[in-house]
Amino acid sequence: MSLFRSSILCRSLLAPSRPICLRYSSTTTSEATILPRLQADLKTAMRSKNKPALNTIRALQAEIINASKTAKPITTDGALYSLIQKQIKASTSAIEEFQGAKRQDLVDKEQAQLDVLKSYAGEIPKVEEGELDALVKSVVEGLEEGKRNFGSVMGKMIGGIKGRPFDMEYVTRKIEAAVGTK
Repeated sequence: MSLFRSSILCRSLLAPSRPICLRYSSTTTSEATILPRLQADLKTAMRSKNKPALNTIRALQAEIINASKTAKPITTDGALYSLIQKQIKASTSAIEEFQGAKRQDLVDKEQAQLDVLKSYAGEIPKVEEGELDALVKSVVEGLEEGKRNFGSVMGKMIGGIKGRPFDMEYVTRKIEAAVGTK
């Protein structure tokens, strides 16, 4: 029996190894930094019994799973950033409604979840304002005088940003200032 094992071991050591095939992507995509970390953060929140973080991360993961069943799954931090911004907007409106109904317990709960969402939104690297200014300027100069309207400039801007997260309100203000009103 040991002779059999030693012959298998020798054969596996002397056999030519398989070549390792590495894949390199030729396109430059923004690598997700927050998305893979959500599961570890969920475990940390469970261990520390942090209810607001736990509920918020579970809600984010549910939205990510729901989006994976659609035509546009959330695979980058840019898409996650837009999802988080949507959740922040909904949470802010819910806080206003709870304050109107004088439900301070629900306001506190929603505010804690809002803080968790804002911390995730702050960690995602966004396009800098200087880069956005330069892009708006180049897009406006690249268009003909008659075609300089809000929609065409915004379309070129979105194409130039290539899926990276950015401050939509800032871009909207800059385009309106460069082109005029909508």
